[in-house]
Amino acid sequence: MKNLTADHINPASIVPLYKQVSHLLSEEIKNGNLAAGEKIPSELSLMELFNVSRVTIRGAIAELVEDGLLIRSQGKGTYVAPQKQIQMANDLPGLTSSCKQAGKDIRSKVLNMEYAYPTQSESEFLSIPENEQVIEIKRLRYIDSHPTIIETLHFLKQYDFLLQEDLSGSLFEILHKHGLAVMNSNRTLEICNANAYEAGLLELKRNTSLLLFKDFQFGKDGQPFFVSKQLYNTQNMVFYL
Repeated sequence: MKNLTADHINPASIVPLYKQVSHLLSEEIKNGNLAAGEKIPSELSLMELFNVSRVTIRGAIAELVEDGLLIRSQGKGTYVAPQKQIQMANDLPGLTSSCKQAGKDIRSKVLNMEYAYPTQSESEFLSIPENEQVIEIKRLRYIDSHPTIIETLHFLKQYDFLLQEDLSGSLFEILHKHGLAVMNSNRTLEICNANAYEAGLLELKRNTSLLLFKDFQFGKDGQPFFVSKQLYNTQNMVFYL
């Protein structure tokens, strides 16, 4: 990171400052200048390096953690994450269909629907600039009345019809109604700890271990479709892989 300075940040750009910092740090990781397992500089050091606020640095780090490039270790700091393997997912029927087949009751509560900025990996997958917003849908999903999954979906703006739909049921059924379908996915799986907000929604203690699935969904002709992230409370679930 010796070559990075505040000159690499453009305050006049329409790209938010935190995303500029996030992009610079991700490039350092991808280029090997920050190696897997290496501790990144402190928030104060990064603030001084880029001449930005603590809020900006924390936003950048949060995005890189969400993208799986960084991991936080409580009381120790933030480190470059080991490279994750991507595997093909076999989840095409959707959770609603799977639960019905298993005799489970599933319902969803929409937490919010708004426009938001994608992470760098999401913007690369969707082939859009980092400063282009996407539709963000966040749902809390209940299985047999237990709050089990926090789901976050990112769609291109061209799918804004979703903002008018009742998303308390099956997303796949809504997409099918509009002539759309998921044809394939790339999925990652990791373990993370619930923050205060997530723990409250899932009725768990803070820092409880959760399973995090990220799916990069493809539509017809192999075109990028949308990105989904699911945080699973596994206390009442069994997975068959």
